[in-house]
Amino acid sequence: MKKGSKFFTIFIIFGLALLLVACEKEGPAEKAGKEIDQAMEKTEETLEEAMDEIDQDGPAEEAGEAVDEAAEEAKKKASQMKENVEETMNN
Repeated sequence: MKKGSKFFTIFIIFGLALLLVACEKEGPAEKAGKEIDQAMEKTEETLEEAMDEIDQDGPAEEAGEAVDEAAEEAKKKASQMKENVEETMNN
């Protein structure tokens, strides 16, 4: 084996050993990252639950729908009254 090839082989083995040792232990950054991920997941779940509760029809939602229906009915009656007045004016 050539001298350069031995050096290269030793360098590769040493590099792989360093990678294995470095990947074995979890450092503070990795721990903090996992904690942040868990906090984000919990926050997302809480927001989803809150949105589910908001989507349910409550008294305010029902009142809003009733107002919308009344406004639509008033609009129809006003339109009908306008047609009646125009018809009377044309006769």
